[in-house]
Amino acid sequence: MSILGTVRGALARVRGLFTSPDRDGELREELQAHLDMATAENIRRGMDPNEARRHALIASGGLTVASEAVRDQRSLPWVESIAADIKYAFRTLRNARAYTVVVVATLALGIGANTAIFSVVRGVLLKPLPNRDGDRLLYLRQSTDGPGGDNISFSVPEVTDIRHGVPALGDIAEYSPFTFTLEQSEGSTRLSAGLVTGNFFEIMGLSPVLGRVTRPSDDGPGVPPVMVLTQEYWTTHFGADPSIVGKQVKLDGRSVTVIGVVQAAPWFPNQVDALLNMVISPHHLSAMMIQGRTHRMTEMIARLAPSATLQQARTEVASTYARMLHDHTDAYDPNAHYRVAVMPFKEALGERASFTLWLLMSAAAFVLIISAANVVNLTLMRGVRRESELVVRAALGAGVARLRRLLLVENTLLTLMGAIVGVGIALGGVRLLTTLVARYSARANEISLDYVVLGFALALAIVLALLLSFAAFIPREGTLASIVNAGFRRMAGSLTRQRLQRTLVVAQIAVSVVLLAGAGLLTRTMVQLSEVSTGLKTEQVLTVQVPLLKFSAPNGATDNASLYRAIMTADVGNKARYDEMQREIRALPGVMDVGLGSTTPLHGADAVFEVKAQDQSLAVGEAVPRASYRTADPEYFRAAGIPLLAGRAFQATDRPGGARVVILNRALAEKLFHDENPIGKQVALTGELLKFSPLSGDWRTVVGVVGNTQDGSLDAPPTPAMFSPFAQELALGGALVIRADSNADRLATAATRIVRRVVPMAAIEHVLTIAQIKDQSVAPRRLNAELVSSLGLLAVIIATVGIAGVLAFSVSTRTQEIGIRMSLGADSGRVQRMILGEGGLLVVIGLTLGMAGAFFATEVLRGLLFGVAPHDPTTFVGVALGMAAVGIGACWIPALRAARIDPAITMRSS
Repeated sequence: MSILGTVRGALARVRGLFTSPDRDGELREELQAHLDMATAENIRRGMDPNEARRHALIASGGLTVASEAVRDQRSLPWVESIAADIKYAFRTLRNARAYTVVVVATLALGIGANTAIFSVVRGVLLKPLPNRDGDRLLYLRQSTDGPGGDNISFSVPEVTDIRHGVPALGDIAEYSPFTFTLEQSEGSTRLSAGLVTGNFFEIMGLSPVLGRVTRPSDDGPGVPPVMVLTQEYWTTHFGADPSIVGKQVKLDGRSVTVIGVVQAAPWFPNQVDALLNMVISPHHLSAMMIQGRTHRMTEMIARLAPSATLQQARTEVASTYARMLHDHTDAYDPNAHYRVAVMPFKEALGERASFTLWLLMSAAAFVLIISAANVVNLTLMRGVRRESELVVRAALGAGVARLRRLLLVENTLLTLMGAIVGVGIALGGVRLLTTLVARYSARANEISLDYVVLGFALALAIVLALLLSFAAFIPREGTLASIVNAGFRRMAGSLTRQRLQRTLVVAQIAVSVVLLAGAGLLTRTMVQLSEVSTGLKTEQVLTVQVPLLKFSAPNGATDNASLYRAIMTADVGNKARYDEMQREIRALPGVMDVGLGSTTPLHGADAVFEVKAQDQSLAVGEAVPRASYRTADPEYFRAAGIPLLAGRAFQATDRPGGARVVILNRALAEKLFHDENPIGKQVALTGELLKFSPLSGDWRTVVGVVGNTQDGSLDAPPTPAMFSPFAQELALGGALVIRADSNADRLATAATRIVRRVVPMAAIEHVLTIAQIKDQSVAPRRLNAELVSSLGLLAVIIATVGIAGVLAFSVSTRTQEIGIRMSLGADSGRVQRMILGEGGLLVVIGLTLGMAGAFFATEVLRGLLFGVAPHDPTTFVGVALGMAAVGIGACWIPALRAARIDPAITMRSS
């Protein structure tokens, strides 16, 4: 046949699919007309009419056969056959509504949970970055041992050495996190920014959606300060105003020109609102910054050279870094173990969320396994009742493949319905999960149910449909006679099938136990965290952060001396404003104390310095102690409820010109002086970083020791801290700590109003009670525990249905046996014990296997636990008892049903 003929034939077949049934009638009429004409011709030749018609039928091959032959030529028979199977499957499922609802609901829960979590895994870990050639972006991290050493950034000389010594890196962009106050007529807000080199956007592979981004000509002194907004900040803060480009805004009193808006992208290591060139900060252009090897304020992002590999870059960076350590021994304390890591930028973005997400994905996979096992069990039970139908179909000529296809179509409909409902469930779950992930990753806004996620749900549905179809019994041609002779009863009581069903139940119980053990450990962790003392005597405390310190020099100034003079001059005025706020807030009804300090309790401080103690030597190999440096006024500790353990609190006489004094927290006092009394001893700030700050390294007398507070987080060890008098030293930051007689939260509005009146252009942050801060600290772990617990509870419910279903089916197939037992003298109690024993055996086996699995599986949770061991006996015993109670309860219902069987009725029916 020619190509044209083939195409015409194909088109005719496709048209035939949509042909109305009237054409079949027309075809039959046409064939009947041909038959009549042939009959008439036979009669004309002298045949008897009946004989003439018989000969005409034989010659035509039969009307039905001829009709089918024509229909086969004008349509696609396999499509029509599948359509018929679909119609039949719909009718069958409609007639088994209870089974359909249970199966669809079970599958929807399993598919929905997996789809929701997969969408998060894909959005955060798997989806390609929006950056151009994002897989070639690298992030470099320098670390040391000790508090705050996870990421100490790089100095400009270190960046220069790596830039020149690592040809595998095509180029390097520099980035410094910075915070400004954006001053606007409607109120000031804090703006999280990044100071970047001109090549930053080229390295990052990002383009502007409005205006332009920075370029190398924006580097160096003498250029105007310019700002590129992130698309999110432009949309949320400026209402996506297209005329923003070219406008001037005020940052810490300096005018900056907005030159563009960059495309949406994840930022790392911190979320930013805008990116500016370095000239906005004279300190970043000073000799101290450019030449100071220990002045580490710069993050490094690089792009692989065109022909280079990640391993090559790692090798070259390691070689260059080793050379730096060798050539500059004064800048790298060997006891601090300086090291550098090179990782793909995409990996760095998902680093904190990776473990939690894969943990949730594993838990969801367990739920899917339990759901599938339960549905297979239900399908096997339903299959018993359909065996007579399948045997009859097989006896009429339907082969194994035909019957398998019929089951496949039916199961595909079920799993697709489950997938559709599951996607609906996932839509709601994704919002909750996005909230969780936003705490760990900058890519939370990329989470969505896109076509890949929907394809994942569809793939799950197809795999489950295949599993259900091939788990079902299909009668084979050679076994039909024996099956019919056995009256289908032997199949219903098939030992192999019963073993399979019981094995599935055991698997469900075991997997549920593993999930419950994990959920129990995470829940106990959350309880332990909620019971951790914050270190504060009372939590009726409201905190308000009001940063007035600005690290900006007067216009035209480019040296640190001018910057520091401007800072110290501004500090005098700032302290007068803080005093005014303190006086007015103290006068509010219900206020007991108002403290002033550089930061609020339970918040870490940005300033971390090395500290030395007079007449105290370090042990061999011991790194110089580091401490968080803070300021506090005489009321601060009393208002915050931080206990004074020794010595005295600050006094009004601790002012500029007086003796320099400090208060240590217990962690720092023990680290510096061990068992000695630190009161009256001398300590001083030290280290390379100190010379880059306006603080002095003078000796200070320790006048007091206060208790530790959980400033890092509730599960972190106490941070060593040193407090200087608020009035005596530079007021780093600025915070009000307000202690109330009750209900501190009600003071928030009045306190904020006072602050706004005193400093109308200042940003007001963290207006929170201590209880709210503590709750925020626990929130991520609570969400983890709630999610895993929800999946565990879901697994238990499904497993319970599985146990009850299998035993109920067992009872229904053994009705005659139970009737005979009871007629021979077995009472209802004995029958109950028999069924409970069978179910109890499954529960015991499942519990044993589950406990063994949980013993190994919970080991991976060690990093997420606090105050509880991975093999916590209390949790394991609680899970075992709970699961046993649920299992026995599930067995009881079919046991009661078996005990109510009437032996007389059973014997008559048999």
